[in-house]
Amino acid sequence: MKVLLLEDNLLWSVRTRKGLESLGHEVAVMARMKHDLPQADLAIVNLGARSFEPFETVRQLKAKGAKVIGHVGHKEKDLWKLGEEAGCDRVVSNGTLANRLAAVMDE
Repeated sequence: MKVLLLEDNLLWSVRTRKGLESLGHEVAVMARMKHDLPQADLAIVNLGARSFEPFETVRQLKAKGAKVIGHVGHKEKDLWKLGEEAGCDRVVSNGTLANRLAAVMDE
């Protein structure tokens, strides 16, 4: 599966990319927004990103037909809700993404 990882945290991007690749996925990482997002089956978006506008990005990805998983700190309930309102198919905590990546991808 083609996965687009929109992540401006270097630690998270490396860890998540390696995890996705170990599961057999083709991964493209973007730390900053580009005007034309690449095509992907699934996008994983850091909803707390500061180098791009995550909620507008979610809307653009959904308009292109991608499934979107947002991730956010477990105490950031306001960002969680905004992610759902923007159209994320699923929002998970950072810890869930890091520790249960295979399960998140299977769901």
